[in-house]
Amino acid sequence: MLKEINRDIPVPLYYQISQQIRQQIVSGEMKPGEQIPTEKELQEIFDVSRSTIRQAIAELVYAGLLERRSTQGTFVARTKLEESIFGFGSFTNEMLKRGMIPESKILDFKFILPPENVAYNLEVERSSHVVAMERLRIVNGESVAVENWYAPAQNLSGIDRSYFKESGREQSTYYMLRDQFNISLYSAVDSISAVALEAHDAKLLQMEPGMPALLRTRVSFAPGDVPMVFASGVYIIKLIFTLESGKIPFKVQ
Repeated sequence: MLKEINRDIPVPLYYQISQQIRQQIVSGEMKPGEQIPTEKELQEIFDVSRSTIRQAIAELVYAGLLERRSTQGTFVARTKLEESIFGFGSFTNEMLKRGMIPESKILDFKFILPPENVAYNLEVERSSHVVAMERLRIVNGESVAVENWYAPAQNLSGIDRSYFKESGREQSTYYMLRDQFNISLYSAVDSISAVALEAHDAKLLQMEPGMPALLRTRVSFAPGDVPMVFASGVYIIKLIFTLESGKIPFKVQ
């Protein structure tokens, strides 16, 4: 059930609203294909302006959790998946099991104050630093995904860029956490939705902006349901065909 938002905390109203709706979708209270309350109804529930409601809905539409239907309203998207296309495990191990050669090119590594969505998923304060890494995922010599990876810095004392390898099994962040920090991840919550490639990711993947892709977000948990890693990756569609057919990825001109 949607509840009153907290106006006494420094979290934008639209974000509080979007997170309430997101939780209802993830929990199954709002089911795929179900229509959500109208903008007017949401305005009355939360006592906010229409622009605030539209901003909250737009964020969930962009994330692939909601879809707008002209003249009908806004509905919970049917494209949302509860289970990863790779299952629970690392991208690296999955590619190696399939006889492919995975690589990871590290594009950026830094310590940052987390954006709202990262802080929310990792359950950390926005004033606490997280490790942030952007990397290009490569399979059989071809770029297939751009991934942004985050973890609370307080759990990874002394970590630096050298901990992340670019080839072999050691490129797996799961492997690194277990080997270097004795942290084992035992469960994850995934969300997968269709998106259009933005200019930054399209350039890295050597594709045209606007081309279809899959956005996968994953929160990985250590024992005790402690969120340890939040990752958001954009995967090109041809990778999915590759996994289904077992063929080497083809080049899209």
